[in-house]
Amino acid sequence: MTRLRRSVPVCALALLAACGGGDGGPEAAAGTASAGEARSPGILRIAYDREIDVLNAFTSQNLVDIQFSMVEGLVTTNDRNEYVPVLATEIPTPDNGGVVENADGTVTMTWPLHQGVRWHDGEPFTSADVCFTWRFVTAPGSQVYNRHEYLGIVDCATPDEHTVVFTWDGPYGYATGLFEAMLPEHVLGDLTAEEIVDYTPYNRGEALVGTGPFRFAEWRAGEYIRVVRNDDYWRGDSLPAIDEIVWSFVPDDNTRFNALKAGQYDWARILPTQVDEARGLDGYDVFLVSSNSFLHFDLSLNSDNARALFSDPAVREALFLAVDRAAIADQLMQGTVVLADSPINHTSPYHNDDTPGVPFDPDRARAMLDAAGWQPGPDGIRVKEGRRFSFEMLNRAGTSDRIAVAQVIQAQLKDVGVEVTFQTLESAAWTQRWRSGQWEAMVSAWFLPADPSVTGLYACEGSNNMTGFCDPELDALMERSDRTLDPARRKAALDSVQVAVAGEHRFLPLYFNVVPELVSTRIEGHRGSGTNFGSFWNLWSWRLR
Repeated sequence: MTRLRRSVPVCALALLAACGGGDGGPEAAAGTASAGEARSPGILRIAYDREIDVLNAFTSQNLVDIQFSMVEGLVTTNDRNEYVPVLATEIPTPDNGGVVENADGTVTMTWPLHQGVRWHDGEPFTSADVCFTWRFVTAPGSQVYNRHEYLGIVDCATPDEHTVVFTWDGPYGYATGLFEAMLPEHVLGDLTAEEIVDYTPYNRGEALVGTGPFRFAEWRAGEYIRVVRNDDYWRGDSLPAIDEIVWSFVPDDNTRFNALKAGQYDWARILPTQVDEARGLDGYDVFLVSSNSFLHFDLSLNSDNARALFSDPAVREALFLAVDRAAIADQLMQGTVVLADSPINHTSPYHNDDTPGVPFDPDRARAMLDAAGWQPGPDGIRVKEGRRFSFEMLNRAGTSDRIAVAQVIQAQLKDVGVEVTFQTLESAAWTQRWRSGQWEAMVSAWFLPADPSVTGLYACEGSNNMTGFCDPELDALMERSDRTLDPARRKAALDSVQVAVAGEHRFLPLYFNVVPELVSTRIEGHRGSGTNFGSFWNLWSWRLR
């Protein structure tokens, strides 16, 4: 995490109107304090950039900051990109005897659990809850975002209430980074996986119980989610030190920033274009959090039009050659991000520096499209066999940075004779459409864990591969990269994976995200994290001045 000390130019791309006035959307006033009004010392007020979809941390397609205030898992990741135990007393390793490779090729992994942990309703948390969570995650209908990573577990045993033993069908490099959340068997145990996915009382909070520092209190649709202190928290009577958190939904970036300038909130993510002004605000610090996520331009093969347009890898490469990624990174994102050629962050030991990138070369793009039979029509849009080269980009409301990038790509592709239209959906509807595969293109972002695996993103049956792309040879490479505990062998395999993925041109990596966070000086204990588990990983220890 980098605390910002330099100024950044503002509004580099006027065509995007990214820095317009502050009246772009209704202000989420619930849970806010009026300008100049003293805020309660025990209430943390967060300006969240969108309303989330569901409170099930396994099936949500949003960041799960809010869920993790209430729900805990065996592990989380800290601000140094390291796994740290939560409900487990330690992370199993070969050195501490927790990981054992057996003669039959299986691997036994033993997790010791904290004693005295209770769910919010007073029921004890036990090893049976861990095995129940495993059964849900691995069920075919669970819709868990990284379900494939759990499928190597062939057995879950509970020798006692505070010990869980997983048997894996072989070694997996990412195995100790799973189970970031737990589900209560006594609440959900009578439901099938499909029923849990759609179980409104849990998804909306009424039946949600966790072991975390805060309990669910209220979800007012379109306005906020409120959580309150868990007085029976297992870490001790003095924790958490905060009485209440109000997560207000303020999707419009300018509205959110203006509310911060008025002192109405304690924490928010802001845009790179707002950083220069934010660093001068009294009572706030600006942090640039290096993120394990990368923004990318995705294509799909799941419709007749998409297959006609994108099946030819040379055509896909031509589209990507027409995108000026450096301009997006340097001008739109104000130089706060790093260009990406690979899904794996450049700071990771598993990043392959030799992954081939895509240069900006619109002349070559035009020539390749010509060669593929796509000729300019009367209006400048290319045509082949009566089909216009026109496709729809699916945008998610509230993601103004991604929408701005999509607008740049739209303009740049038009310059080579390709038409892009937009459809923008609210988060829940966007998630449903994405899961259905009924989309043609989008600008999206993936978070990778500290110990990365990309199999779920790009394997033919990957739990997050909604694109229709499938390559059995790439699947074999990814399987080899996953199934080893030797870092050197894992690095070599992941190097090959990164090169192979780049060669398919099924998506265009744009940049590695750096997330600006505006944090009130009232907050003590904030240690921003760029992992997929987020900056609230140690929320239990935060205090308010």
